[in-house]
Amino acid sequence: MKISIIIYSETGNTEIAAGYIAAGATNVADTEVKCFNIKDEESWDVDYIKESKAVIFGTPTYYANMCWQMKKWFDTRGAQYGFGGKIGSAFATENSPNGGGAELAIMTIYNHLLVYGMLVYSSGIDYGRPPIHIGPTLVRERMNEHEANCRLFGQRIATKIHELFA
Repeated sequence: MKISIIIYSETGNTEIAAGYIAAGATNVADTEVKCFNIKDEESWDVDYIKESKAVIFGTPTYYANMCWQMKKWFDTRGAQYGFGGKIGSAFATENSPNGGGAELAIMTIYNHLLVYGMLVYSSGIDYGRPPIHIGPTLVRERMNEHEANCRLFGQRIATKIHELFA
């Protein structure tokens, strides 16, 4: 089954986090993952995204919100990808753990996913420790400290799409 990860990454941190998540998801048999950066939308594999059973969105945190590039993309381009009925999830990177607002950035993404008719999935606390309440958050200077959590997040999403769509 296919998973798409759609991100905006300017400095590379959100892209690194997407790589961690993709690595975790591909640990589940029969799972393929491709990452797409909004900056390079003209090179995207649109058919792959439409065939994906899950789409994970990643954003840097700007003022306790998703970045403006992601917001603009959701408002002007996102509807063409047929997200309804797919698993949707999110993660965020931030510069500081002290009020950066990455959790709020994830929640603003979830608002859009609900509008698109996606089945929002965070991997939750019922799947054991460590709990991933609403999605992974990563701080710029400590990206590698969260690699295991991101891999687990990707694995849990891949497991869930196999449960739901097999």
